[in-house]
Amino acid sequence: MSLSTVLRVLGRADGEVHSVFRTGSRVYGTATAASDEDFVAVLARRDARQDLAFAPGVNVVVHGLDTFRGALAEHSVFALECLFLPPEHRLKEARPPFPFKLDRKKLAASAASRSASDFKKAGARFDEEPEASKKKLFHALRVPLFAVQIAETGALHDYGAANPTWREIAADERLDWEHYRRTYGPLRERLCDRLAALASRR
Repeated sequence: MSLSTVLRVLGRADGEVHSVFRTGSRVYGTATAASDEDFVAVLARRDARQDLAFAPGVNVVVHGLDTFRGALAEHSVFALECLFLPPEHRLKEARPPFPFKLDRKKLAASAASRSASDFKKAGARFDEEPEASKKKLFHALRVPLFAVQIAETGALHDYGAANPTWREIAADERLDWEHYRRTYGPLRERLCDRLAALASRR
């Protein structure tokens, strides 16, 4: 999908948009023919509020410059995914690039909190929405796995690192949350423990 299509979804001219990043399954390598296309758009206005924009098959998370910089400062893994994207997934480059200084303690706290929230949501809605809950479970594991990669190397290099786990979750036909909790809860805890250990490293 082109930058012009994202601009049409936003209803914005090119000059109103600072940068645009592709995100989600088409970056991770887990997309199917039915998958939506996901983007983050950062508007050129500093005071623009965080928002969402939609079109058929397209989802855009919208930030202003200040809210996106704030997300980076808080070490949101979702924002950091944009920062380290390979060039083919940057529909409009951030110029100048967004500044970022790694703080492993902030990264560990942010990733662990987001992972715990996604894991809890997966369990709460599993009976009503098992497929959507499986995706939440995947994100509960992907976020700390990506954070470990950033904490260890200073960047995110492998966006497909969690894909074997996703294929395993997606192929599992059991409809019992307790099974998934017992299987993947300990893995999530080990990843968060690894993050905490990295955060304490000088």
